[in-house]
Formats: sequence, structure tokens, C-alpha cells
Amino acid sequence: MTRVSRAICALCLLMLPALAFAKDVWLATIEPGELYWQRFGHNALIVRDGDQGVSYNFGYFDFAQQDFLLRFMRGRMLYQAIALDADADIDGYLQEGRRVWLQRLALSPAQIDALETHLKWHVAPENRDYRYDYYASNCSTKIRDAIDLALAGALKSANAHRSHGETYRRFTRAYAAPVPWLYLGTDLLLGQPVDKPLSLWEEMFIPGELKRRVREMSVDGAPLVAEEIVLPASANPTDVWPEVRDQRPTFAAIGLMLAALIVLAARPARQAANAGPHGSVYNRPRLLGMLQVSLALPMAIAGTVLALLWVATDHSSAWRNENLFLFSPIWWLALPGFIALSIRGRLTDKLQRLTRLAATLALISVALGAFAKVFRSFDQGNIEWLLLIWPVVLAIAWTTRRGA
Repeated sequence: MTRVSRAICALCLLMLPALAFAKDVWLATIEPGELYWQRFGHNALIVRDGDQGVSYNFGYFDFAQQDFLLRFMRGRMLYQAIALDADADIDGYLQEGRRVWLQRLALSPAQIDALETHLKWHVAPENRDYRYDYYASNCSTKIRDAIDLALAGALKSANAHRSHGETYRRFTRAYAAPVPWLYLGTDLLLGQPVDKPLSLWEEMFIPGELKRRVREMSVDGAPLVAEEIVLPASANPTDVWPEVRDQRPTFAAIGLMLAALIVLAARPARQAANAGPHGSVYNRPRLLGMLQVSLALPMAIAGTVLALLWVATDHSSAWRNENLFLFSPIWWLALPGFIALSIRGRLTDKLQRLTRLAATLALISVALGAFAKVFRSFDQGNIEWLLLIWPVVLAIAWTTRRGA
């Protein structure tokens, strides 16, 4: 952004208050950025008094806080509410190349006073820390709740019993899709709780959804949004909900390709076994073992992480994860045999029995995961992972049963 355009934006900000002596409240919504922590967008509430503005922002955390890493791992993150200079706060987002929507809320002086008192209490040093939750208590839900308080519950009343049928998972997929590792990681680790249909009130955990609901809200027959501005002024004001492609064909194709590699690597291994002790030496059994290790190890690690997230952390959105059927910790039992095959090209009878047992149990687990879809209580949106994993597990189980 050039100095001229920044100056224009700053001038727009200075002109925002309708009257120099009146306080105004603006909902600021920042579009998603390129970095992974910016993918879901952000928002803040700005209270302006004349040409002075304070931005109340609930999206900060401190790496130096006590036990930061342990809190993060256990799902006990502490975020902070802070007060910033409004113009500097907004200009920082503009310099990142992110559009900012500003919506002036049609609130009475009494409502503004109640809202400001609420916000000032939250940014006080003794109150600023709050227990963060990705979906239930984040920067956007705090802003939503503050606006609802000013409206005496009208925002929640108008949206709590309406639904588009969307889920936390669908929103997460849509906003994380441009960052592949973020899309795959979050989708794998999220469990059943994120697949329930959301009310419009719950959808407002996304800043962009809060902006939309406020835009269409009326109070006593009058629009809640008295004025809306998009910065920079030259930006396209179009606000498009992000879509996510159907990934099932891609996941299925990758799963079939990996299964085919395993089967192809196993065929020469069986020929070598039939050649007898004085037959030719083949390297394909080692290749098969390396393929099995490279697939079983990530599945074992993933299964262990999924189990720990459920039983040992407060990450409630990761509980009851049906992907445990697919990424089973059982694979740890098979790894000694796979490693031995990759090094020596053959297995002892004991290791062969162990790998067969582990692979068979893993295959049964995948079959149970697929069968569970018959029951409504197993409604997790993980069909993509099922399509990816079942051919891989089937191929590994088949090669172990064939004595490869």
C-alpha cells in the first residue's frame, strides 16, 4: 500500500464519527490473511469519541506466559483482551494487504455506555485473560457477546433458533483449505463434536459470519448497521463465503495408489520366497518393508495423538474422534516386523505372526469404522479419511497374510 492510499485510509478513519461530541461504536471485521493464524479472519469493537478511538481486541496471547506450551498442548490456552489505538490497529491490518469492513452500530447512548463499561472491564489487567476455545470462546464470540449485551439479548434471540445446517467442520475446512497442512491436520484431529449443525448464533465464531448477521439485524424495526465502510476505499466490497472442493475423489485416488504400490512391491517378494534358500537375492522385500514402515508409522503416531487428545487434554473439539478406527495405535505392534523386513528382507516366524495379527486387527478396526456409519450416533464427517485408509490397510493386511 502506498503512502497516499494509507493517508486516504487514515483520513477516512478520522471522518468516521458522525458528530464530534457523540460516541460511536463500530464493528471492525478483518478479512482472512495469508498466514495460517490469519486464515479465519479477525474482528474488534471500536468506540470513538470525537477523533479519538479505542479498539477493543480479544485476539492476543503472550508466549511468555507461564507454562504457555503446556497450556497449548492441554487445551488450556489463555488469550487476552486489550485496548489499542483504533487508527493504528486498523492501519496495521491495511498494511498487511487485508480489507477491513467497518460497520457503525445504531446504538443509543445508554447502550454505548453499557457496552463500553463491559469492554473496559475485560481489558483491565486483572480481567484481561480468558480461557480460549477455538469455537466456543474466541475473539469473535467475545465481540458477539458484547454486542448482545448492549442489545439486551436481542442478537442471540434473533439467531439462536435459526440454522443453515452448517457445522464447525465445514467452516474449518472452508477457511483452512488454502493451507493444505492446516486443512489436513485440523480435519484429522477434529472429532464428533464439530459435526453437529450450528445455529446462526454459533456460526458467529467466524468474524465474517458475525458481520453478516449484524448487517441483516434489525432492532425495533430499524437496521442495526447504520453505516458500512470498506477499507481501503478502492477495495472491492464483495464479501464471498469461501467454498471447499469435494476432496473425496482425491483421497480415494491416493489411497488406491498407495495400495497398488504395496501390492506391486509384494509380488517379487513372494517369488523370492519360492526360490528357496539358494535362490537369487531380491531387494524388493526390503522395499516392501520400507513402504510398510513409511505408512504404518504415521498411522501409529496419528492414532496415539488422537487417543491422547481425547483422554488427556481439554481439547473438547477433538474428543470422540472416529478416525481412531482408521489410524489405530495397533500399528505399533506391526512396526518391529516391518522394520526387520526393511533391513533384512525377511522375518522370523514370531515377527511374522505378530505383524499378521496387528494388520488383521487394524483391518477389523477400519471395517468397524465403516460399519459404524450405519448408526446415526456415528456421524463424524470423515468419509475422506475412510476412502484414503481402507485400501492401504487392506493391502498391508493382504501382504502380511500372503507371507510377504
